Amino acid sequence: MYSGEMSKDLNDWLIDRSKLKYEFNRDFPVVVIDIVVFTMYKDKLCIILVPAEIEWRTKLILPWGLMVSGYDTRENRNDILYRKTWIKWIYSEQLRAFWKPHRSENLSYQYISLWYFALVNKNRFLNDVDLTKINIIEYNNIDNVDIWYDHREIIKYAKKRLNFRLEYTTISKDILPPKFTLPQMQRTYEMIFWEELDKRNFRRKVEELNIVKFTWEYDRISSNKPAKLYEFVHKELQNLSEDRINYEA
Repeated sequence: MYSGEMSKDLNDWLIDRSKLKYEFNRDFPVVVIDIVVFTMYKDKLCIILVPAEIEWRTKLILPWGLMVSGYDTRENRNDILYRKTWIKWIYSEQLRAFWKPHRSENLSYQYISLWYFALVNKNRFLNDVDLTKINIIEYNNIDNVDIWYDHREIIKYAKKRLNFRLEYTTISKDILPPKFTLPQMQRTYEMIFWEELDKRNFRRKVEELNIVKFTWEYDRISSNKPAKLYEFVHKELQNLSEDRINYEA
C-alpha cells in the first residue's frame, strides 16, 4: 500500500502524540509496529536503523512505535516512519504479525509486533531523510552491527520477502529511480540477490516481460557512451506469471 494514498497535507495524518497517554496493563499485550526500510545506497543494498538509548547505552534499532488506538495500521505506520526517518509516501507492505511474551529480559510487557518492510529509491531517500538522525547500514554487514531486541531477525525475514517479491512482481520500481538504464536495473537485482546475472539473459527476460519501456532519453553522465533510459510501463505494482520469474534463464 502506498503512503501517497493519504492526504497531501502532511499535518492531516500526523498523529498528535503529545496529547496521548499510554497506559500499560501487564495482563494484555502491547501492539508495536516495526519497519524495515530498504534502499540502494552507494551501490549497496542498505537498511535504515535509528539510535536509541537502551540500558544507558546507544543501540541501533529499526524505526518502530506503539500502535495508537483510534488510528488504523496504515496511519500508525506512516506516522512512525515519518517521525523516525523523515521519509514519507513510499511503498510498504506488512510482513507478518508476531507475538512474543517478552522481547527482552529487561522488558516485562508482552508484545504483538506488526512487521513491515518499505522500499525507497536513493534520490527520494536522500531528499527526505535527516542523515544526522539515522544510520545507513549495508545489509550484508548487519551481523557485525549491535542491533537490539529481535530486530536483526525481522530484517532477515524482510530480506527473504524482498527476494521473493522481486522475482514475482515489479516491486523493483520502488527502489529504482523513475528513469534508469538496463545495466542499472540489473545491478540492483544483483545487489539484492547477491549473485551475478548474465547480461544477455537478463535483458531478454526483461523485454519478454514487457514491464519497462524506452523513454527516448539517454543517460549521458554515468558513462562515456550514452545509455538508453527506461521506465516501468505501469505505475502500479504488477504480479508476474510463474514462468517468467527466473532472470537467469
